[in-house]
Amino acid sequence: MTERKTYQREYREKYKAQAKRVNITLSQEEHRALQKAAKKEGVKLTSYIKSLALSSFQNQTYIPSEIKDELKTLRYAIYNIANNVNQLAHHSNTFKNMTISEENNLLQYLKQLDEVVQTYTEGRILSTEGEDDDH
Repeated sequence: MTERKTYQREYREKYKAQAKRVNITLSQEEHRALQKAAKKEGVKLTSYIKSLALSSFQNQTYIPSEIKDELKTLRYAIYNIANNVNQLAHHSNTFKNMTISEENNLLQYLKQLDEVVQTYTEGRILSTEGEDDDH
């Protein structure tokens, strides 16, 4: 029993030397909004607040897991499209049957796709931030 107490005391002292506890005060409304967002992310409130604080400190946008999943799906689709375009380009170069105009149209479509994904991403992030502010 004393070995366990000694171990626990040494562990707490080591932990205190490596980590700092920070307390914050939130209004009931702020707490509810953050708690709801943390629950939606499937994490504890303290972990959620820490993630938000660190991403802000590092000048990064916090991206909710729901949006990350959607972006992963979009990225996969775009990679497939890029692969198909690469195959078309290879085929065109092999058989010389794609005109410059067709190549330019293809590139224009890819540019439009990039713009749509960018607009979608920004809109999703902003709409998610707005959800947290309303509650």
